[in-house]
Amino acid sequence: FADRMYYNPALVGSLENNDYRISIQRRSQWQSVSVPFSTFSASFENKLLYKNFNFGIQFFNDKSGDSKLTLNQINLSISRSFNVRKLNTFLVGGIIGLGQKKIDYTNLIFEQNEELASNSFLYPDIGCGIYYKTNAHKMFSYNLGISIYHLNNPLNSFNENEIENLPLKNNLSFSVNYKYQEEVLITSEFLMTNQGPQREILVGVNPQIKLNQIILLPFVYYRINDAAILGFGLEKDNIQANISYDINISDLYPASNNMGGFEFSIIYLWKKKKKIINLKEKICPKYL
Repeated sequence: FADRMYYNPALVGSLENNDYRISIQRRSQWQSVSVPFSTFSASFENKLLYKNFNFGIQFFNDKSGDSKLTLNQINLSISRSFNVRKLNTFLVGGIIGLGQKKIDYTNLIFEQNEELASNSFLYPDIGCGIYYKTNAHKMFSYNLGISIYHLNNPLNSFNENEIENLPLKNNLSFSVNYKYQEEVLITSEFLMTNQGPQREILVGVNPQIKLNQIILLPFVYYRINDAAILGFGLEKDNIQANISYDINISDLYPASNNMGGFEFSIIYLWKKKKKIINLKEKICPKYL
C-alpha cells in the first residue's frame, strides 16, 4: 500500500482530501541466507493535473544476490475516476515504463559456456488496471481491483541464444472496510499475484485508530506458505511512517532462521495552495 504504482495504476491520484502524494519505500531481505536482496522505490502522484486526469511518476531499483542482478525502472502513469451512483467510484489507469537490467558475472561460476550477449539491456514495459470503491462513509464498504503488468511481454534474457520474455503479471485485490466507531476503521484485505507458474496469496488486517492528533496503524498479514508479516505505522499532519518485518516460515526457514525481510516506508500528502485574492479598498464617493 506504500507504492501503489506496482499495486494498481488505477489508484494513482486517488487522494480524496489531498492533491499530491509522495511515497518512499526501502526493503532488505534474506540477509541471513546470502547477500541481502534490497529494493527501493519512490513515487509522486498529482491529482487532477489536467482536466479530470491524474498523473504519477515512479522510480524503482532492485538488487539481488551475488551477481548483483539489478533492475532500474522509471514509470509514468495516468488515471481517471468516474462517479457511480454519486457515492461509489470507478477508476481506470495505465502505466508505461522503461526498465534496465544488468548483472555482474565476476562472482558467478558456470558449468558450461554460456552465450551471454551483454551484461545489461533495456526494455519497455506496459500495464493497466481498474479499481472499484464503494461509499467509504457507510459502516461497511468494499474495494475491488484488477491490474495487469508486462502487457507487451518485454525481453528478459542476457543469453542471445535463449530468448525469454517476461510473462504477464496479474494482481487481484479485494478489501472490506468496517467502521467500528468514528475513530476506528478496520480493513481486511486479500491480494493474489500470479505471474507464469508463480502465485502469491496475501491476507491480512489493517486497523486505523484515531487518537487526538495521531492515527495508529498496526497491521498483520500472512503470505501463504511463505511468511507472517507484522507491522506498525503512525500518521500525523499528513505524514505517515510504516515499519514491518517478514517472519519466514517457508521451507527455507532452516537456512533463514525464520528471518525474512525488513521494510520501511514514508508517505506524505498535501493540498494545493489556495490563491489569496487581495481586495483593494475602494472609497465610495458621496453625492450631494
